[in-house]
Parts: sequence; C-alpha cells; structure tokens
Amino acid sequence: MTLARYPADLTARPHAHRVLAVGAVAFVYTVVMAGGTLTIPLYVLWASQFGFGSLTTVVVFIAYVVGVVGTLLVAGSLSDAVGRRPVLALSLALTALSAVGFALADGLTVLLISRVLSGVATGLITATATSAIAELVRGRRTAAVLSTAANVGGLSLGVVAAGVLAQCVTAPTHTVFWCYLATCAVAGVFWLVIPETAVPSADGTADGTAGRSVRWQPRIRRPVLPDGASRVRSFVASGVLVAASSGVNGFFSSLAPAFLRDDLGVSNFAVIGVGVGTLFISALLAQTVTPAALVRRGIGTALLAVGMIVIEAALWTHSAPLFIVGTVFAGAAVGTLLRHGLSVTDALCHPGNRAELTATYFLFLYSGLVVPVLVLGLADQAVGTRASSTMLAALVVSTALVGLALGRRTEPASTPDTFSRPSTHRTPVEENHE
Repeated sequence: MTLARYPADLTARPHAHRVLAVGAVAFVYTVVMAGGTLTIPLYVLWASQFGFGSLTTVVVFIAYVVGVVGTLLVAGSLSDAVGRRPVLALSLALTALSAVGFALADGLTVLLISRVLSGVATGLITATATSAIAELVRGRRTAAVLSTAANVGGLSLGVVAAGVLAQCVTAPTHTVFWCYLATCAVAGVFWLVIPETAVPSADGTADGTAGRSVRWQPRIRRPVLPDGASRVRSFVASGVLVAASSGVNGFFSSLAPAFLRDDLGVSNFAVIGVGVGTLFISALLAQTVTPAALVRRGIGTALLAVGMIVIEAALWTHSAPLFIVGTVFAGAAVGTLLRHGLSVTDALCHPGNRAELTATYFLFLYSGLVVPVLVLGLADQAVGTRASSTMLAALVVSTALVGLALGRRTEPASTPDTFSRPSTHRTPVEENHE
C-alpha cells in the first residue's frame, strides 16, 4: 500500500477546525473502546445461558486480547503508511461487526469470534487515534491527557452503560449491542470531519517529508524501541508498569462481575456495571485532573499496591464498600501509569514512526492482561476465589516494582512534557517521575 500526499502541519489549521477534528477523533476512539467493555456485565448471563464457568470466561476475554496483540504486531504501523483516516474507519467498521455478532450469538464460538473482532478493532485504533491526536494538538501533555481520556473514558462508558441497560431492558445480551450499533453510526458521521494527519517518510525515519510514499506489507513486525540505552530503559520501564496495571484491568474486565455476585452478594447488573466502571472512572479522573507533577512512576506504583491490598481485604471480609475503595485506588494507579507512559512514548516518537512506537507501548499494555488473568482463571477453579485473587495481587505488585526499579536506573534529565524533539533531547528520563 502507498500513502498519498498529506498536509505537513495540522497544527497550522484554524483553531476551530483543529478543535472539531480532535473532538471527532476522540469520539470515534471513545466509541470503539466502549465496545471492548460492553460484554463485562453480560458474562454472567452468557455463562448461565451457554453453560460455562470462570475459566471459559477468561478464555473469552483472552480472545479479545489475542485480537488486540495480534493486530498491534501485524498492523501497528499501518496508519503510518496508509493514513489515519482509513484505519479509523476500519476499526469502527470492525467494532460494529463484532456488535452484530454479540447480538446474534447463539453459542460460545460466536462469542469468541466477536471478541477477536472487537480486539482487532481496538488494536487498530489505539495507536492510530493516539497518533492522530498527538498530530492535531499542540503540547504533549494535552495530547496525552486527551488520548488517555478517550481510551479509558470509552472503557468506563461501555461497562457502565451495559450494566444499566442490562438491568433495565429485556433480552440484555441482544438489546445492549443494538443500542451500541446506533452509537457506531453516529461515530461514523463524526469520522467524516476528521482530516488526515499522517506525515511519513520513505524510510520511516524522523526526517519524514510530506508527500513521500511509504509501502506497508502485512507481516509480523518486531516491536520497535527508541534509540539509546537510556531511552530504551525509560520506555521499557513505562511499559512494564503499564503491563502491571493491566493485570488489574484484566481482572475487572473478566471475572470481577462474577466475584461481585458470588462473593460479595451483588446481583443488580447496574450496580455491577458501576462497580467495575469505578475502576475506569477513577483512572479517567487521574488522567484528566491530576497535576503533571504527580504523574510519577513512584506515585502510580504506590497507588497500585494500596488498591490491590484493599481489594484483597474486601474479598476476604466480603465487604462491597471496601471493594469500591480499593477500586478507586487501583483505578487512580491505572490512570497515572497509563498517562505517564503515553507521555514518555510521545516524547520518544519520530514523526515517521509515531504509530509504530505507540503500538509497541500498547503491546506492553495488552500483553500484561493475558498472564495475570489466565493465572486467576486457573487458580480460581483450583484453590478458590480468595487464594487466586491473592496470587493476582502479588503478581501485579511485584511486576510494578520491577518496572519502578528499572526506571530508577535511568539518568535524570527532564520531564516528558518538556522534552525537545527527538533529534535534540539528550535523554528520555524524567526526574519528575521518579
């Protein structure tokens, strides 16, 4: 595939045009991400309807992760070559197709296929929309906040809306997805006003010039890393930390509804949706209202440890209020670490490989979902809820400590928000984030 000629500087467009474009990208991003969490409150219904247990629920969730990770490996750089608009359209179409599959599902096979399609849509849009927003917005801090807000805001809206609808409507496993399809149609209208923003080079390097062509071929691509040992350590440290926080996301996105129902006695779907959505809402608030000076590795890791400890205490004492308190702390950790990592990643991007490096960052994020959740599903059947959740907490916190230790080995220089362009800054390490 060959990329056509694109404008060199989207930030030079009139302010009103840029605001509209950013809003449209963010809305499409939010809608697609919401599709990934609509299923969460409904797992217990499908489990009863199709007769499967906690391990199968984990397998259905992992099908989504497989779709995301596979897409990031094969097509993470697709929008660098063919442009942001076509990939945004493709991701929206695939998430709509997955919704049709869920609405018509008559067995486990259709659920698995639909989850894979939803994962592919997510894999396509994460790097693409994040890159498009960074190319439209002046200021890395603002771009990182908007991107993470759309990402996690979509996750929170999806699970809360699905929970409320499931409680209020008949045939929720069908109705939820027909309503979502209407939202996808609205997002399609917003897509029409999104300008093209990609400015690649012929060789994918930082000195890309608008109008030069890039060919893209579908193949499994080795994840890319920034140049320089110090920059690599900073990037990998951020990736390990976001992978640790993904373990929490995985728990809330797969087995948390069953835990709330079976161990904490919560049967109302709206309450389950809000309970799980509290994680994403807390993460969203941490990304949008937390001062930049507090977006640090150490603070995010501390919040994650506190959140996991309190959640464990809630499960052992059967306390729903304590569970919500722990969820707030864990969500704040997820938001802090995700925003931190996106800021670091954006600071290390070249114009010609922005989506590719961003895709590598999201590989850390989604790869971190698989092992903890799979361990949780297997252990839940073998040793029960309490012991398995304790194992998950230990795995998440220990992984975060590894990332924190790795980050502290990086030489201090400046914050991601004050980095110069990649060709001039000396190191990617943020002393403000230690």
